[in-house]
Amino acid sequence: MKRVLISVYDKKGVAEFARKLTANNYEIVSTGGTAKYLTENGISVIKVSSITGSPEMLGGRVKTLHPKIFGGILARENNIKEIKELGLTSFDMIVCNLYPFQEITKNKDVSMETAVENIDIGGVALLRAAAKNFERVIVVSDSNLYSWIIERIESGDMSSEERMSLAQKAFLLTSKYDTAIAKFLLYWSKTGDELPKNLLISLEKKTDLRYGENSHQKAALYVDSISHNIPAFEKYQGKELSYNNIVDMESAFLIANSFDEPAVAIIKHRNPCGVGKGKNVVEAYERALSTDAMSAFGGIVAVNRNLTIEIANAIAKSFKEVVIAPSFDANALEVFKRKKNLRVVKVKNLTSTGLDYKNTFAGWLIQQKDRYEMNENEWEIVTNRKPDENDLNAIRFAWKVVGFVKSNAIVITSDTKTIGIGAGQMSRIDAAELAVKKAKQAGLKTADTVMASDAFFPFRDSIDFAAQHAIKAVIEPGGSIRDKEVVDAANEKDIILVLTHRRHFRH
Repeated sequence: MKRVLISVYDKKGVAEFARKLTANNYEIVSTGGTAKYLTENGISVIKVSSITGSPEMLGGRVKTLHPKIFGGILARENNIKEIKELGLTSFDMIVCNLYPFQEITKNKDVSMETAVENIDIGGVALLRAAAKNFERVIVVSDSNLYSWIIERIESGDMSSEERMSLAQKAFLLTSKYDTAIAKFLLYWSKTGDELPKNLLISLEKKTDLRYGENSHQKAALYVDSISHNIPAFEKYQGKELSYNNIVDMESAFLIANSFDEPAVAIIKHRNPCGVGKGKNVVEAYERALSTDAMSAFGGIVAVNRNLTIEIANAIAKSFKEVVIAPSFDANALEVFKRKKNLRVVKVKNLTSTGLDYKNTFAGWLIQQKDRYEMNENEWEIVTNRKPDENDLNAIRFAWKVVGFVKSNAIVITSDTKTIGIGAGQMSRIDAAELAVKKAKQAGLKTADTVMASDAFFPFRDSIDFAAQHAIKAVIEPGGSIRDKEVVDAANEKDIILVLTHRRHFRH
């Protein structure tokens, strides 16, 4: 007769599983609440204490941590004689799941005492011991595997590869569990570095994606399985999301959400085609669309307010890939149903806090996220001509938007909308020329507008170019060795120049 130890917190399906194990010539050993539960369900159980000769201790904290249990799990084929001489019986299967530490600590108000009490010790040890000895011991760490385990037993046991896969699942579970504990203690203490010496990442696949950056690349969406700040999204309709869709959705929604006023951002390949704000989202959308309606074709639209039927009708007039908003009116969703391929996505509480991760040939590059804050107390107006409040509103708008544009970036705006956007150029003057070109293509005038640059001007040429197009004010970080030359050029051309002393590169 074979022997199985069952010790589970989550008892879903375990009684029927144990019953079938008994029918397949397994002797059931169990602990505490699990033993009581199985007995109540008519299953014959040997209590762990009858094997160890020791009662459960410390309120049930110590039950299985005993040589007679772990010797029976860790014994290999060449140890069988030894454990018989020691009066031990080997275990052929371990069935175990863990205290719900992750669920308990999702409550931000959880006490340290409660959290620590829900750290499983014995269960983790059982799983690791059984997984280490997977060639002889079947380790079952997931109740969803119960039916498959029975099928394999009834078909004549399982292969070494199948046993190894069960061991892998067990080690992944305990690794994820330990990571959750370490992260909780790190955040609880609030004494860790913003970029700590060690970072633990535990990812769980949420869904396969339509494809990656290109259609020949497979891709999937993984989420931090132990983070308490994962913004959930809900897709109402449309084709499956792709890798590019999700990247663009984030960019679009972060831009729109950076404004307190009703605002809309239209994104293509992580760059805004247009950004607008207004007294309502319809006005904001019309302003955003007017910047570059041609490029907005097939773009991602993000709205920072409830999406009404009025803006739904406006958006539905042309082809878009995704519409994203914090909420939708029912009649707006009905409008979108006429566009069956359009992806309609609800997202709440998306922020730019936390860390950015990028895997490179040299290792993981990790940085704080750029929060695109105004930090106007750092700004310096360095020219003779000073901005009035209307000018400042336009300057603020331009500076906010340019931080979301791929470098080198130049953005030309009014106080309510983008006029021209030059993104991802190898030189800053090229970006400025592209921004003006896009404005002219859209039939928009650059006179009395604001130009924002995500990094300093290395030469005065961009100021001279701005003057040629009657741009009234420029905002840029400064920090070039030719800053004086740039300031002199702005004074010469009677242009307002604001230095932020902070750049917003977006690579």
